[in-house]
Amino acid sequence: MRRRACICMLFLCMISVAGCATPPKLTDKDAYNEYLAVNDPLEPLNRSVFVFNSVLDKTILQPAARTYRDQVPLWFRQRIGSAIGNLRAPVIFVNDVMQGEIDRALTTLVRFTVNSTFGLGGLNDLAAELGLEKHDEDFGQTLAIWGSEPGPYLMLPVLGSSNPRDAVGRVVDFLIDPFNAWAANTERDELTYARTGVAALHARAGIL
Repeated sequence: MRRRACICMLFLCMISVAGCATPPKLTDKDAYNEYLAVNDPLEPLNRSVFVFNSVLDKTILQPAARTYRDQVPLWFRQRIGSAIGNLRAPVIFVNDVMQGEIDRALTTLVRFTVNSTFGLGGLNDLAAELGLEKHDEDFGQTLAIWGSEPGPYLMLPVLGSSNPRDAVGRVVDFLIDPFNAWAANTERDELTYARTGVAALHARAGIL
């Protein structure tokens, strides 16, 4: 039950963007209707979710992100971003391995070790200064490597435009995240909520 609550919080606190196929010219009505039938069969629902997302963003997310950007010094925001990224490293590592990218997996492992220790829990990205550049991977990308098709266009609440493959990928990434598992097993679910909320706020401020 607690794990389900965590998953729901994930879908209510993060922002994500995924692409979709390029539509035909709108002047060709038949071709466009065929495109919608194949790539956007849930168009009415997607439009409703889009309206919901727009209202939520204008009334809550955007004002909160502006306050965060204006009131929190850049240096401190950079430390927050670095720490958030460091917490994602174990998930990135697992996906690197599942994709067969062993060299990238080793880079991720070394980055996490260096930043978690000498970087004070990831507040400082010392690994980047050593030439170990950060990269990102998720289970949606892993499924793509394995040959899974993205599926039709899907508008998710708060998260934005996506597709079924990436939506499943988000849930799997959440479940395999060691931090989330530790928080759930030690009855510290509020830490998962706080992390997710801060990450969402930081990401939205970055879009500004």
